Amino acid sequence: MLKKIKLQASELVVDEPLAWSIYDIEGKLLLSAGQIISSKEKLDSLCQHELFRHETAGDTRTSLSPFEQLDGFAVELGRAFDELEAGNPDAKERLEHIATGLAALCDAEPDALLGAVHVPNEMTASLFQPLQCAILCDLMIRHKDVTRDARVSTVGAALTSNIALRGFYEQLQKQDTPISATQRRLIAQHPKKSTMLVSEVGIKDANWLKVILHHHELSDGSGYPANLKGEQIVLGAKALAIAERYSIMLSKNRKNEQLSINDALKTFFVEEGKKYDNNLSLQLVLALTVFPPGSFVRLANGETAVVIRRVFEEPMKPQVKSITDAEGHLLEEYIERDSGDDEYEIKGVCRFENTASLDLNKLWGF
Repeated sequence: MLKKIKLQASELVVDEPLAWSIYDIEGKLLLSAGQIISSKEKLDSLCQHELFRHETAGDTRTSLSPFEQLDGFAVELGRAFDELEAGNPDAKERLEHIATGLAALCDAEPDALLGAVHVPNEMTASLFQPLQCAILCDLMIRHKDVTRDARVSTVGAALTSNIALRGFYEQLQKQDTPISATQRRLIAQHPKKSTMLVSEVGIKDANWLKVILHHHELSDGSGYPANLKGEQIVLGAKALAIAERYSIMLSKNRKNEQLSINDALKTFFVEEGKKYDNNLSLQLVLALTVFPPGSFVRLANGETAVVIRRVFEEPMKPQVKSITDAEGHLLEEYIERDSGDDEYEIKGVCRFENTASLDLNKLWGF
């Protein structure tokens, strides 16, 4: 059980992202980490009650890193999933808080979140894949003519689109036999069932529900459950279809041969591009760049490095930090290298198996 720490009014500031999730005395989530208290009136209203946060390993610090916040969202998402499956209306507020907070975090630290998308972690697939897809969806639609509310509801839909399949992917990983007819029916029915579960706890946002219902529809009409085409499919669902396909591709890439993320995307769009929205696909490629944050790369001097931040003006020369020497030994301290320097030029992507040894907070400077 996480220890509760009482918050003082002086610790809350208007117009600044919250460092932690805030709860009332009964443990009900009021605001998620990363959300913003938008006015003094809202702050005053909050401070009329006793407020608490959970103790964290970083309590000596004044704020949580994006990676710690993402871990917090994962914990809250697990609770929201329990509430959804139980038909508990508390799920509505919890999910809205998570979606709003995650969208705010995407605004504040996009490169760190892309690092979290690409570096393997210990989260279960049922939690990691929704967070991964939500981040990628936001990345694709944020520069479109989309309101903030629509962005947040799309993020929320990405988080909840597969609630009807909760635990299914973990089960498949342990399963030695082919997918059964019952499992195929479950897959075919999950967009409708997930939409129903979300609606039943009080989420009535039309975009949120349509994104869930449409997220397996494809531009060429070959998707399900209604064989919709083109503009019949809402924008967020088109983005989520691409995000899920990319997530699967990343998962396979970790198990199989060395394959650059960029080459994988090219292969995907050449072979299956007609099924997906071309503009959003291009937006994803441009936003990720050649070496997305979280990519492991081999430098000209033989060191292995991690891409930390994109440089849009020079996409072949992102910011990197070396994590091993030329012999493959882990460095005690990560070293920032200038990939524009001939000695530290990126020669290509590579595999790095010992990801559990990495401190993402140190890598990204938090």
